[in-house]
Parts: sequence; structure tokens; C-alpha cells
Amino acid sequence: MWQATRRLILAASGLAVSVLACGSDPSADVVAQSVAAVAASPAASTHSFLISFTGGGIPANADSLVASAGGAIAARYGNAGAVLARSTNPAFATTLRGLTGIDAVGDVASVQSRLAPPTGRSGHRPSGNPPCKNGDPLSSRQWDMDQIHAPQARAITTGKKTVRVGLFDSGIDVTHPDLIGQVDGNASATCIGGVADPTPANWQNDFFGHGTHVAGTIAALQNGIGIVGVAPGVKLSVVKILDDNGMILPDAMLCGLDWAMGHGWDLINASLTVDPPTGPDDSIFCSDQPDRAAIVAILRKAFLAAANQNISVIAAAGNFFLDLAALEGSTPGSTCKVLPVQLPHVIGVSAVGYTRQLSSYSDYGLSAIDLTGPGGDYLIPDPAVGTGIETGQVLSSAPAGSYFYQLAAGWNGQVQDCSGKTCATYMYLQGTSQAAPHVTGVAALIESRYGRLPPDLLLAKLSLSATPLACPQGPYDPGATGQPATCVGPPFYNSFYGAGEVDALAAVR
Repeated sequence: MWQATRRLILAASGLAVSVLACGSDPSADVVAQSVAAVAASPAASTHSFLISFTGGGIPANADSLVASAGGAIAARYGNAGAVLARSTNPAFATTLRGLTGIDAVGDVASVQSRLAPPTGRSGHRPSGNPPCKNGDPLSSRQWDMDQIHAPQARAITTGKKTVRVGLFDSGIDVTHPDLIGQVDGNASATCIGGVADPTPANWQNDFFGHGTHVAGTIAALQNGIGIVGVAPGVKLSVVKILDDNGMILPDAMLCGLDWAMGHGWDLINASLTVDPPTGPDDSIFCSDQPDRAAIVAILRKAFLAAANQNISVIAAAGNFFLDLAALEGSTPGSTCKVLPVQLPHVIGVSAVGYTRQLSSYSDYGLSAIDLTGPGGDYLIPDPAVGTGIETGQVLSSAPAGSYFYQLAAGWNGQVQDCSGKTCATYMYLQGTSQAAPHVTGVAALIESRYGRLPPDLLLAKLSLSATPLACPQGPYDPGATGQPATCVGPPFYNSFYGAGEVDALAAVR
């Protein structure tokens, strides 16, 4: 499970490996404490299974089918056409797969969390930052917003409250000054364990701070405090699907999608990848592994159902500098995917830094990447702010006690703005997790103008208004991985950037 937590650190800050490798890193003790805590976390003895049926929906005899194999239904996902069942029978999946009426069965073994909150040094307080035109006190640090012309777009429109932008993430701190009043609690929940729970205390508990950071990029208020998001006029919702071990299990993802379809979400930002419930923890689902293949089939149907409701999903590509179009299984002829970015009608997003070059950690690949957005790259600082590795990353809102805010002390990534009654906290992070919400924010501005659109039409509008980016010359390996990437395709559609970098101003003109 430490591997999962390490992967989450990578997902939110691609520089984490470099930081952790440095013996002088002040956050090393924090990470060591977290490793020990995760290692002590036991797996639950009862396994959970996602089940879909041949008829497409949930049949009347679903309970008896599941019971005949030694299990019981724990949750029904009517909008997604599947159920969650629990069983202690080791042969449950094999038995159920042999029954008439069953389409797919995938093991999603549950995990319990004992990860203790980390500690770290406090951040500096740049309360003297002058407000920017069309911005807030920290807007001068938002190179990412300038790069996609968000300030100019906000002068035309900030988006409409009737557009509901949902997040699949780690929760949202609704008390953050830049997010107060931005989140609709009636359409928010937690789906940890695969069962929807709308209790506010659960989905508002953003242990990692990841969801709060993503939320700020999309819709932080223009209120004279901190930063401003791409579309501060829209409304946010959240389903917490990231547990406190840093795991995103398939049952939580399916539960979240079912919730989104049932609660009027227009857009979904998925700054994450789904974790396989069985080892190895590599985020790759291959057709030659029965449980993983079943999960792909079940989630594929659910995402198609969401697309049929004109709900568009914008997903992060991942942060392992992988060619998603060239993933191979252990069996010849098997196909492999990263979820949800490689599911049908999902808008896949890679990351670029300050110079619009593919970030040194970003996944890429033809057919997987539709667009790119500012995700940051610590190798390329923002010269307007300074030479520190944090300045080339993306600044956004953060809960002061969250895991990543504390970890950000290791790269001087903690920032506070004391312009208001209290000091609001922000952090620098990088990743395709940070790129995706820029695309989602622009999508929200488009749907504020045109209403909810079919995913393919939304992608067309995003693509036509994007800034084309040409492939870099020669083998590309800025992070010195030893496995250079090769970009293929013309500027208007290639394997690194898809149709190009989103442009908020061009999208709303």
C-alpha cells in the first residue's frame, strides 16, 4: 500500500521522487512516518466485487444470483447498471461468472485506512503581493492562468451557477476562503467503500488536500484573497473516491459515476487513475487478467451511460512518462489501459509547463491524449516569480493541515495570503492532476454559453479553440528517465498534446 501512496505523491507533484531522493529534504521524516503507517494498515477479510448483468440493467433476480454464489449485494448502481456485492467465499467470482445472466465480475478487495496526518514546517507569508488586474493578491504567481488566457476570458464571463462541475477526488475543504459558497452539498458525497454517503463531515474531510487544490484551479473566487480559478462563476460538487491510503478503487469510481448521473452533474473532473485491487499496483488494466478485464468492461459500460446523458469526463493522463498507446500485457495480443483516461468519450489531458513543452513526468499517446493544459514542471521555473523549483508548478488552494500542504514544505511550496481576516493557505503542486482542471474550467465556460453538450461536441469546441503545439524535435527526455519519448503527429493533433493547449479566451469568444 505504500506503493499506492507513493504513486499519489507522484500524481500530485511529479517532482516528489527528486525531493525524496535528497538527504537534506526536511519532509523526509514525514514520509517515513507515513510509510510506517501505511505498512501497518490491514486488508479487510471480506472481499468486494463489482457485477454487471447481460441485460444491461440490474435484473429482478440479482439478489438471488449473488446469494447463490455465497454473497450479498451491498449497493445498487441503477444509473450505471451494476451492483456491489460482498463475500467471504474464495470461489465467489468463479462461481458467479458461470451463471446465466452474469456479464462481468471483478474483485475490488477493500482496504482499511490508518494513515496518520503528517507534520511539517510552516510556510512563508507573502501577504504583500500586489493585486493583479483582473486578479487577486496571488494571481501574479498564476502563470498557468495567463498561459491559457483565463483573466481575459473572465472579463467576458466567469461561468454560470447553473453549470455543475463535479470532482472525483479526495474531498473539498469548503471553509477555504476561496471556496466558500462554491460547493453544492446537496449533490456531494463520499463513495469510499463503494457505498454513497452524503454526510458532509466525510466528503469535506480532505486529508490529502488534492481535491481542494483541483477545486481552486477550476472555481476559486475572485474575492480579493489568494488566487482566481478559470471559472469562478460555476458551481462545484464532489464525490470523495480517494481513501486516506491514497487508493482509488473501482467500486468507489463506479459509485461516484452513478452518483453523478443521479444528481445532475454536467462535467466531471477526474484528476486521478484507478488502482487495481490486486497486485501489482501499477494502474494498468490488461485483458489477460480476469479481474482487471472485468473492471474495464463494467466501467466502460458506466462511462458510456454517462456519455449518453451528455455528462463529459475530463481525466488526467498520469505521471509516469508512459506512452499509453503502447502498453503491453504479459500475454501476446492482450490489450492494456489506464482508467479512466482510456475509456470511451473521456477527454484525456496531458501536462505542459511554463514553456509549453510536455512536462517531464506526463504520460502521452495517440488516442489517449485529446488536449493538454498547464500542469507545471519543476525543471522550468517561472522567471517572473523566481528561480525556485516551486515557481514552475501550479499554485492553488490547500487545507493547512493536509498531507500535501505539509509535504510541500520540502520544496518551499507552501504559500499564505493574509489579505483577509485569516491567513488563507495555498500550495504549489505539479502533475496531470493539475492540468486536467484547467481543461475542465474551460469546458465549464463553454457549457455556460451553450448548455450541456455531448462529450464529443464539447471536445470539438475545446479542440477548435485550443492552441496547437508542435512536437519537439528528436527523442524527448527532459527528466532523464533513460527512456526517451517520441512525439508523432502534426501540431493540430499529436501524441504529446492532442489538439493543443486549451485557450479560455478563444473558447468564449
